[in-house]
Amino acid sequence: MFSLRLGDERRLNAYTFDEFMQLFEEYPYALPIMTHSHWVKNNGLITLDLEISSSGLEIGVSSHEIAVVSGIHDRLAQLFKAHNPPKLKSTTLSRYNLKKSIFLAHRFDEQGKDIAWKLSAFLSRLGFDVVEGEGYETQNIPDKVAARIRSQDILLAVITSGDASWVLSEIAFSKGLNKYIIILCEEGLSFNKGIIGGDYEHLPFPKDRVETTYSDLLYTLPS
Repeated sequence: MFSLRLGDERRLNAYTFDEFMQLFEEYPYALPIMTHSHWVKNNGLITLDLEISSSGLEIGVSSHEIAVVSGIHDRLAQLFKAHNPPKLKSTTLSRYNLKKSIFLAHRFDEQGKDIAWKLSAFLSRLGFDVVEGEGYETQNIPDKVAARIRSQDILLAVITSGDASWVLSEIAFSKGLNKYIIILCEEGLSFNKGIIGGDYEHLPFPKDRVETTYSDLLYTLPS
């Protein structure tokens, strides 16, 4: 069951996500200007922050599942007929104005660490400063890892078999910081691109053969 609390004395319950969204459709103007809601589904906790005004709608969602976050944003945007504000002049980094500094995001299983070791050795020989997250895989990005991501101009993410939620969280965090993003993805794998968009370099590689990307990778990095 989803339980949405609106203030201290009002609660709206639904047994499916679709029913919950129907409640929003029935009572969109009854929502207070600011709400903080908690949904509990099975053993997972989902939190939602809404700030509604005459000029806009701001949505903040927290969940263990990236797909849930992306889905809630999309559904609420459709419901309120909302869209992103007009983009200001782009400040996106390009390969021509980057420092040679990389945060390497990857899974910390045996395969992920082996690939990261190969990439780090290759990139270090080319003069890149490469840092990693040291195996943190928690719900929220720790301050130490966040600081490392902020310090580097480039986010190089490696998608391998297994749960990619943590790597996707680091990609999404980097996107919010306007980092230059490159994704290396093992062939045959797919992942939810909704929350990270498509504005990044994407290079596929055969299982356990990340070195096949080296030539193309050089073209995406500063010289």
